[in-house]
Amino acid sequence: MKNKSITTKWTILLSSTVLAACLLSACNNNNSNANTNSSSSPTVSASPTPSESASPEVVTKQGKGEFIGLADSHTVEITVDGEAAAYQLGEGTDSAVAALKEGDNVSFEYTEAAIEGDATAKLLTITKIEKMQKSAEDMPAKELPATKDFKLQLEGNEETRTGTLAKGDGYALYIFEQFKFDAAANKLIMNVDNNYYVEISKLPEGFKLDDVKADAEKELKSVGEVQTMDPKDVNSMIGGVDLMVIGRSDKLTKEVIVKTVDGVSFLFKVNMPVGEPTEGFGPLAFTSMGSIVAQ
Repeated sequence: MKNKSITTKWTILLSSTVLAACLLSACNNNNSNANTNSSSSPTVSASPTPSESASPEVVTKQGKGEFIGLADSHTVEITVDGEAAAYQLGEGTDSAVAALKEGDNVSFEYTEAAIEGDATAKLLTITKIEKMQKSAEDMPAKELPATKDFKLQLEGNEETRTGTLAKGDGYALYIFEQFKFDAAANKLIMNVDNNYYVEISKLPEGFKLDDVKADAEKELKSVGEVQTMDPKDVNSMIGGVDLMVIGRSDKLTKEVIVKTVDGVSFLFKVNMPVGEPTEGFGPLAFTSMGSIVAQ
C-alpha cells in the first residue's frame, strides 16, 4: 500500500508540472504573436498636398519673328511663322523692348512653362530680345545705275560730281574720279596720296554698338585726343550715322563710323593725314560712304 501511495503522489506532482509548463508556453506564444502582429502592421504615409507637388517643368527656347507691339505694360505680341503670340516680359527686358518698332524683325529667347489645370496652354516669358538685321538674302536685289550725280560742297562752293558704281563684299557704293576702289581689300583710296583712305566692312548680325564704340576709343587713343560725336551733329554728306568716334593730332585724323542702311550696318575706318588733299578728301569720301547700299 505504501508503494501505491507514493506512486500516486508522484503522478499528481508530474501532472502538475506538465500543466504548468504548458500554461507558461501558451503565454509565451501569445506574447510572441502579439509582438509579431504589432511589428508587421503597415505604415500609412500622408499624401502630398498640392503645394508639395513638383513645379511645372520650364523649357528655354529660341524664336524669331516680327514685333507687333505691346499688348499691355508687361506683354508683347510677336508674329512667328505667320501666327501672333503673346509673351510676358521677363526681368530686365523692358529697355530692349522700348527700343523696338512695329514691324521690326526680332530674335528672342523665352521660357515655356505648363499652366496648372490646362494641358494645352503654355506660359511664354521672354528673357532676351533684340532687333535682327536684314540679311542680303532677305532683301530684293537693287538695280543701280552705273553712274550717278551728287551735289556736294567743295572749298566752300556747291558742285555736282559724277560717281561711278563700285561693288565690294556685300555692298555697292559710288566713287569719284579722285579715288580708286580696292574691292579685294574693301578699301577706298585717294589717288594723289594713298595715305588718305577708308576701310569698309559689314558688321555681323547682333553686334553691340557699345562694343564697337569701346574698341574705337581704345584704338584711337594712339592718335591723340578722342571725341565721340553726337550723331545729329555729323556731316550731312554721309547721311544718318549710328556712331562716330574721332581721334585727332596735329598730323593725323582717324575716324570710326557706323552707318545702318536698310537694316544692314557698315563700319568705316577713315585715315586722313593733315595735308593739302584733306579739304577735297573729306567731302568726296563722305559722299561715297553715304551712297552705300547692301547687295
